[in-house]
Amino acid sequence: MSKNLSAAKKLILSGLVFSFVIGSVFAGTNEERKKEDLKKLQEKFTWWPSDAKPSPVKDEVTGGYWWWPATPGEARPWGNRGYIYVYKIIFDYKEEELPPPQPQEKRASLLIKKIIKNVKVYFGYNSSKLREDATIILDSAVKTLEKNKEADILITGNCDVRGSENYNLELGRKRAEVVKNFMIDNGIPEERIRIISRGKLDAISSVTDLEGMQKDRNAQFMIAEVEEVMIPYAGGGSQNEDLPADAKMIEEGKYIEEQEEPVESELKVSTKEYTIKKNDSLWTIAKRELGSGHRWKNIYEMNKDVIKNPNKLKAGKKILIHVE
Repeated sequence: MSKNLSAAKKLILSGLVFSFVIGSVFAGTNEERKKEDLKKLQEKFTWWPSDAKPSPVKDEVTGGYWWWPATPGEARPWGNRGYIYVYKIIFDYKEEELPPPQPQEKRASLLIKKIIKNVKVYFGYNSSKLREDATIILDSAVKTLEKNKEADILITGNCDVRGSENYNLELGRKRAEVVKNFMIDNGIPEERIRIISRGKLDAISSVTDLEGMQKDRNAQFMIAEVEEVMIPYAGGGSQNEDLPADAKMIEEGKYIEEQEEPVESELKVSTKEYTIKKNDSLWTIAKRELGSGHRWKNIYEMNKDVIKNPNKLKAGKKILIHVE
């Protein structure tokens, strides 16, 4: 009985090993087939980019772009109408440095093809100075760039909602520039780095959300394979046209998204206790402690349970003030 059981165990074990080997062979074969299919599929899009118009149209559901040109451009071949998968297209990314575009003028645009890492570092209020925790993250980004010689870096400078649009565009550019300079100082060639400023265009937090505004004050960048192409300026919002009713979508396109977990520096928003003095007003407290009387609402929103009447403060009452 024991001999038969032992033999049965050996047979089962042999079967498991055989199954594992066969499974591994099939897994390897499937992976190779997948790569070969993807290679053939990408070859269909060797014509991209093209100067045919109109420009690609964003598909908000899939994240790719429809290419349904009606008029051929100068480049030949000018392409097949269909679906192109890129992670992101940044149209006219040098617009701040150039005069206003003319209709159909070719403008430098960026194709984000393969994302290796997303990085975000935060800044203090009204500051473009790198914090110590940010430099640690940027050191790691430098190492990633050194390992990935084909990758570039696209840095976007951002601000919170306070201040004018022009001021914040300049501040956002300074934040992007300081990250760029850090990269250059640590051996990354300047030609691998591109920067843009969004100012406060992407800010989402209100002035009463101190932690949210901290997130809005950042320089974020992707380490990615980036290609600069010339795409005719569409103007008039033609890059947001409706998709054609008979458009057929394919599964993948020329470029595939490969995104790692994002890396961010720490949020640094703390509080301190303040004792209301005689003749204090929220305006004077905000001006003295936060640098601007206009920020009195921040103090009031945080202390509504203590401050019964914002126009009449009670001396000796303790309140909390955010420290950015």
